[in-house]
Amino acid sequence: VDKIYSGRRKKPVHAVKNFDLKVATGEIVALLGSSGCGKTSILRMIAGFEDVSNGTITLDGKAIHNLPPSQRGVAMAFETYSLYPPLTIGENIAFALKSSALPVTEQQKRVKDMADMLEISGILQKYPSSVSGGQQQRASLGRALVRDAGLYLLDEPMGQLEPQLRAILRGRIKAYLQQNNCTTILVTH
Repeated sequence: VDKIYSGRRKKPVHAVKNFDLKVATGEIVALLGSSGCGKTSILRMIAGFEDVSNGTITLDGKAIHNLPPSQRGVAMAFETYSLYPPLTIGENIAFALKSSALPVTEQQKRVKDMADMLEISGILQKYPSSVSGGQQQRASLGRALVRDAGLYLLDEPMGQLEPQLRAILRGRIKAYLQQNNCTTILVTH
């Protein structure tokens, strides 16, 4: 795929050129590169938050690049958190489960288990504005991972965390992704 950003006064920027990647079911792939090289643009095109300038994105053999984000079967944790301010941390994590057919008790169990794994159980009743950036980032990550998706996109999911906690959670999240056979593309630094 290609992504070209064109501005009114600036020369177009070819941010992603001929990117081609095949990811097997259950595989965890990391995109590495310098700032501004197109890693986040790739994730945003896959998720449907950026249009593809040229090319096709498929998931499980089905072209998804023209579908709205809600119909792609993709979960994304943003580097910038993107939490809903009027919802508590627990409600933010549970938000992705609201449209599922899961019983409420199963939804609550998933939220609790995710919060325990990410060490944010003590803030589930708080609002995003009252917790730290690292806690907001973990809530955003939990909201993405708690749902069933065909593909998980993680954009620097632990960039705001202190190194010791980042190391602990990296191992837990890797184990979670492997145990649940989650196909994942992540951007890391």
